[in-house]
Amino acid sequence: MKNLRTLLAITVAMTFLLGITVALRPVELQPTATTHCNEAVLTAASGTVTSSSCDGELASRVSGLLDTSVAGVADVLDISWIRRVDVVVPASDDELVSLVGPAFADMAGVAIRDGSGQRVVINRVRASALSDLELGVLLRHEITHVATRDLTSDTAPLWLVEGFADWVAFRGTGLSLRQAAPLLKPDVSALPADFGGAGRDLAYQQAYSIMVYLESSLGERGVVDFFLRQASSSAVDSGVVDVAGWREFLRTSIG
Repeated sequence: MKNLRTLLAITVAMTFLLGITVALRPVELQPTATTHCNEAVLTAASGTVTSSSCDGELASRVSGLLDTSVAGVADVLDISWIRRVDVVVPASDDELVSLVGPAFADMAGVAIRDGSGQRVVINRVRASALSDLELGVLLRHEITHVATRDLTSDTAPLWLVEGFADWVAFRGTGLSLRQAAPLLKPDVSALPADFGGAGRDLAYQQAYSIMVYLESSLGERGVVDFFLRQASSSAVDSGVVDVAGWREFLRTSIG
């Protein structure tokens, strides 16, 4: 999972903010075709995967994981949402940039909302390197953003938004906290904030561990309620998480 963790930190950073910033930009989906490839659409019960026929292998893998990924998110989030997702695998770098913008074109996956609605855009180069387990985690992470976007304030902190998406994404993988977050150390003193700088890898893993810590006392339903309550607020007080308790949990869990 080290490969996935690196990709998540580098290529999924700021996905929720991206969805907010492009929400009003009427970008129409360009045909996913090139001179030698045709557009192809795979249909699953829970959505579609649109790609170039030259990216059929990746599209097939995504399509094969789509139903279980949507179901995995729905099993945790008993909220009202469409429970289906349309995924796009751009055929070229230009098409990728047209959908997500140049600042986010290096991401493995991005949840966007634009003139064509909410979709998950998959970077064909980045995502192709992932195992099925890793690709499933990536899909569930982005699908969580899609499912919760209308219930989440624009000002919700990234430690909450990204930590929760990771928490949903890693459920059912059987990975321990240490395996899912290998950079974690117990000497935490504040909630993570550096999601765009040199400390972003660690910030994502700390955010995820906060949700695991909350689950230890609140249970699964409690974590969902915590997220929905705090994420919908116009401002989230940093005191909502007992940092001392989180630190002690990490000491006990990972030493």
